Amino acid sequence: MWSLLCIILVISVGYFYVIGSFVVYSTLKQKVTGILFIASMYSCSIINLFQSLITNGCKIREILRKFSEIDQLFSYKVYRTLIYKNTKLFLTLQFATVILVVIIIRFLIMYISNGFLTFPHIFASCSLLVPIFVNCTAILHFVNLVLLLRNKYKYLNSVLESSALTPCKETISEYCNTNYVTPIDTFRMKPSFIEQRGYRNSLRRQHFRNLRIIYSQLYDVALLMNYIYGFSLLCATVWVFCSIVPTANRIIEMKDTHFTGYILLSVLWSSFFIVLITIMAMSCSLAVNECSRSPIIVQKIMLRDDIDSEIMKELEMMFTQFKAMEIGFSACGIYRIDLQFLCGIISGTFSYVIVLIQL
Repeated sequence: MWSLLCIILVISVGYFYVIGSFVVYSTLKQKVTGILFIASMYSCSIINLFQSLITNGCKIREILRKFSEIDQLFSYKVYRTLIYKNTKLFLTLQFATVILVVIIIRFLIMYISNGFLTFPHIFASCSLLVPIFVNCTAILHFVNLVLLLRNKYKYLNSVLESSALTPCKETISEYCNTNYVTPIDTFRMKPSFIEQRGYRNSLRRQHFRNLRIIYSQLYDVALLMNYIYGFSLLCATVWVFCSIVPTANRIIEMKDTHFTGYILLSVLWSSFFIVLITIMAMSCSLAVNECSRSPIIVQKIMLRDDIDSEIMKELEMMFTQFKAMEIGFSACGIYRIDLQFLCGIISGTFSYVIVLIQL
């Protein structure tokens, strides 16, 4: 119910802002860029609210359930300490920083534009902050899930690297799930060397198989995240680009030195959106790079001379699986979200600014 009321409120405020853009902006260029900014911002927030109301709730719970299953497979205290250390503090600082920065910039822009603040100005700024907070929350939610996925890949790679350094005569049994209980009244002879070696090789094969299962579940989580956030990422990138363009346009058109403060705030506002899209692209790139390290580590393990033939077969299957299950994040499959995409956004913005300067 509250979500529906919030959607109705956002739609109503967005409609009045679009109508007001025809009155506030003087030139045709300002009207077009201003309407694109408002329409993209409110459309993105409405889509995020609809998705959270209809599909995202159950799908996100499914992602968290899969993460919990992966945690149970790792079942290691050091792992939980490394993955979830200071998580609540980190999330609190993220959202508090975004809220504080957006409020300060918006109210400073309103104050410098009008020279004073009245209740209508404060209400206008607050109504404009609602869709911004909705969009930023959706982006930060996606970023934190991607970083959590990246940390799990990172820990899996650390386990693989320790396997590459551990001699075959030693056994890593944290993930083997083989607990043997011998009755007290049962006499058991000391196993022979061949039996011990076969037991160690069996444990190592089970160890690598469990890592393959974990890797497969991480891949399923990445696919589910792409399915949930694909369209939201597309809307977010359009919103960010349509936010930077009118701000750059206003900076170019400012000729009077009296508006130096406004130009500085406009630069800060553009920088905020660039930082937002940078965080999104960087988190995706970090997760993809961490995933792509796994096949390389497996190849290093396969180069060892003391690898049993059965273990070598398991490693070959692991390498094939890792290469086939490389992840990637995209906006509905239209373009990938990575550092190359970030460079495209920045270069496109600069190209637009250069064209405007020459007109």
